[in-house]
Amino acid sequence: MGRDIFRNKFVCNNLSSMVEKNLERVGTGITGLNQILGGGYPKERTILISGPAGGGKSTFGIQFLVAGILQEDEPGIYCSFDESLENVRNDAASYGWDLKALEDQNLLAMVDGYSERAGIQSDEKFITKLEVDELLNLLIRLIDSIGAERVVIDSITAIALSLDDELVIRKEILKLSAVMSALTCTTLMVSEAVNSREISRFGVEEFMAQGVIALKYEFGSTGRRTIQVRKMRGVKHSLRERPFIISDHGIEVFPDEELYGIKN
Repeated sequence: MGRDIFRNKFVCNNLSSMVEKNLERVGTGITGLNQILGGGYPKERTILISGPAGGGKSTFGIQFLVAGILQEDEPGIYCSFDESLENVRNDAASYGWDLKALEDQNLLAMVDGYSERAGIQSDEKFITKLEVDELLNLLIRLIDSIGAERVVIDSITAIALSLDDELVIRKEILKLSAVMSALTCTTLMVSEAVNSREISRFGVEEFMAQGVIALKYEFGSTGRRTIQVRKMRGVKHSLRERPFIISDHGIEVFPDEELYGIKN
């Protein structure tokens, strides 16, 4: 019996290693995170990026898109429901990322979901309402138009707030995740966490994604930022929190450092 248990465990471990080895990856665009994930995100999966306000979530998403365009020739789409696209472009410029130039080259599509939500006029080329079906129809057209392989939806919290109850929220977010995976895109869905103990505001978003990454930010004197890969199906990874910073070049993760600067 003991031999059978050992043999089954050995076979399962080998199968797991084979699956991970054959898993196609896409670079995260973030220094240090690729190392933690053993090469990047699993391709064509939906990943939830969770964190508090000011935690770096939007920068995380934009950096993923810019790196895909400049380093891997993968066009992208950014959907903003929480911030005007003009503000997003200005913030990106502070890191040296010229989003307008990428838009003009048809390598990046910026979708305005903020203006409709705020009840203001928009001069943006692509506009959507806070409706999953309308958003998906627009994304399908844009993916076909520019050949997008990366998508960032910032944020699904805004979409969920417009819905009636948990059952509807679960259904609509699952639909969004399933359709995006079927469209052969690697998608980051941003979610706002109310506090460091929670991954998402409604408690259902993390179950709809194949991967979950939590960004944490301690306000106050320390100002410490950490990142934790909570889930990534098909990928072996540590559950430890690792420090990261937001520099003039964007987000940088330190995979070989423990908290408080203690090395492995």
